Amino acid sequence: MTGRPLVAAALLVLSSFAGGARAQDASLRAPPPVPGVPHRPPRSIAVSGEGRVSVATDSASFTVGVEATAKTVGAATAEVNARMKAVLDAVARAGVAGKDVRTVRYDVSVERPWKDGKQQPIAGYRVSTSADVRVRELPKLGKILDAVTAAGSNQLQSLRMERLDPAPQKLEALALAYAAAREKARALAVAAGVELGDFLSVSEGGVSPRPMVMPMMARSMAADSAPAPVAEGELEYGARVEAVFGVK
Repeated sequence: MTGRPLVAAALLVLSSFAGGARAQDASLRAPPPVPGVPHRPPRSIAVSGEGRVSVATDSASFTVGVEATAKTVGAATAEVNARMKAVLDAVARAGVAGKDVRTVRYDVSVERPWKDGKQQPIAGYRVSTSADVRVRELPKLGKILDAVTAAGSNQLQSLRMERLDPAPQKLEALALAYAAAREKARALAVAAGVELGDFLSVSEGGVSPRPMVMPMMARSMAADSAPAPVAEGELEYGARVEAVFGVK
């Protein structure tokens, strides 16, 4: 057999395989949509739910600082450093662990006033520093606040009542939010005259606390004065979910 008839036979075999493959692919394709018949997605009910949990506070944090102004930067720095050391020593003596005290700011700025639209020569320097303090034993909070002001702090602010471990309350709020969403879905199903089906999906919309935030100003303390009064209050944790349920 010559070469040309062999090539022709091979091409004939390949074309038959290709035709069969095309026919098989066509049989696996989804049937085309029927004109005039709209596509109907599975019936479902989408709802949202919210849950809130209130719990007593068990800890607190605040920001304590020292600020001083002097003719030279060295004098201002020396005063601030000495007073802040006294404040931090007082915090430690009150029983606050080192891991619960963190310096968050140390600023040095120039005092240069303006007069008649012109900037005047340097009049002095302002130095300030502050630290965040966490108190894990609330009964000690009042005495600690008094101790830092007595030690020389002239900046005391942003007292925040907190929970050391808010995770259980956050999870409880999520569970309540889902339960509320399911109840809303049941009510909608009854109103629509259908039966609520299986749970399909859920997504978390966020968990947010509502803490008590109490700005405070520094005050001078007498040695025999009563501890600063502190209202512990409660925290409220909220959660929101979006849920989808099937309809039978």
